Amino acid sequence: MRSASEIILVRVSSEVSRDIRKRFYERIAHAPLVDLERIGSAKLIGSINIDVPRIVSGGTVLPALLISSITLLGMLSFLMYLNVEVFKLVIMAIFIGAICYQIPMMIGGRIFHRSREAHDELQHSIRGLIYGIKELKLDVKKRAAYFDKNLHAQELKILKHDKLANTVVRTTMSFGDLICFFVIGAVSFVFINYHAISKQELVGVIMALLYVTGPVAIMLATVPTVTIASISYKKLNQLLQSIPSERCNSELVDLPPWETLKFSNIEYQYPSYNDEPGFKVGPLNFEICKRQVSFIIGGNGSGKSTMSKLLTMHYTATAGKLLFGKTLVTSENIVSCRSLVGAIYSDYHLFDEFLIDLSDELRLKAEKYLEMLQLSHKVKIQDGRFTTIDLSDGQKKRLALLVSLLEDKEFYLFDEWAADQDPEFKDIFYKEILLNMKKSGKAVVVISHDSAYFDVADQI
Repeated sequence: MRSASEIILVRVSSEVSRDIRKRFYERIAHAPLVDLERIGSAKLIGSINIDVPRIVSGGTVLPALLISSITLLGMLSFLMYLNVEVFKLVIMAIFIGAICYQIPMMIGGRIFHRSREAHDELQHSIRGLIYGIKELKLDVKKRAAYFDKNLHAQELKILKHDKLANTVVRTTMSFGDLICFFVIGAVSFVFINYHAISKQELVGVIMALLYVTGPVAIMLATVPTVTIASISYKKLNQLLQSIPSERCNSELVDLPPWETLKFSNIEYQYPSYNDEPGFKVGPLNFEICKRQVSFIIGGNGSGKSTMSKLLTMHYTATAGKLLFGKTLVTSENIVSCRSLVGAIYSDYHLFDEFLIDLSDELRLKAEKYLEMLQLSHKVKIQDGRFTTIDLSDGQKKRLALLVSLLEDKEFYLFDEWAADQDPEFKDIFYKEILLNMKKSGKAVVVISHDSAYFDVADQI
């Protein structure tokens, strides 16, 4: 029976862990992009990898805590039956012990909380190590400084907090054990001098108190795990509360045919930070038409990336109107409008699998594009995924372009796609691919600094 209960507990905890992570994934997927950018990937990944396992670990000890609590209540009832005065003494000891126990446990909990906060900083530094490894490898002093000021310093902070918190908690647990034996000693050598109690009752009381030490020890042993789980639960809950859900209809609705995408007095204001007003873009007034290629140009910090996120409806304008043809983009149809868009951003992500149904016709198109983009000797398509994406930056972008073209959207945005391409592929992109997309009725927006190809644009 014990093995069966342990197996059931492990299986249930695995299911709970999966369900928590699934809800977290859904929350991220339905959150506004601006809020995800504000929170940062380090906190999100840290919460999934740290808080969820700790919460589940806390849940796995709850059955033992519950059983021990019931056992303790049963033995206290038995003590009251044996001798009311001994029962009162034990209750008084529990009350005093609980007060003395709670104070250091609160201190330990706060230290564990500081340790958890330090984990977020460490996750951010680990991300910097992974994505900045090329720069760090170039300069030994720079790498040493990064390790000392970030990774080692944060690891030391976590180690310091964990050591101190565990010392406080374990010392407090030992104090709890001492109280149990103190009560047994007090009953055996002091209590009997002031209260009448038979030998039979005394033996029963001592046996009951000795038996109680087991459940009490189990309860005390679970406290650190439950405390850490409680901190992680609060951390996860705070994070989830800071991630709002997009207030929009998640169902796809039919949209009427459109020819133009129109910005009418569109403005976007970033949230203020440290009492400083956020960056503002707009008002913007222009039209993007099907069967046209439009270029967006501008210097760094001019708002091109913000405009790209407004065009693809990841950012919701703080003022103005966005129209697909005569259809006003609202919370009721924004998901459907987004489904018309294909984009390759400057910080794009290349998935190693096709997330669309790859029919025989699409497979033939994909192989044709692989030949055109000179990737067929490196990449094959097997079982709906690429055989490799371990490619150069330029080759990855070409592969991302292939995927985007196969999706066959009505409106495309390319943010600096050709920035790291060889002249040969720039020619293919600007003079072949864009023109073919234009002929096939697509609306295309290109963010570019390639002035040599501005003649390709119908409007700039």
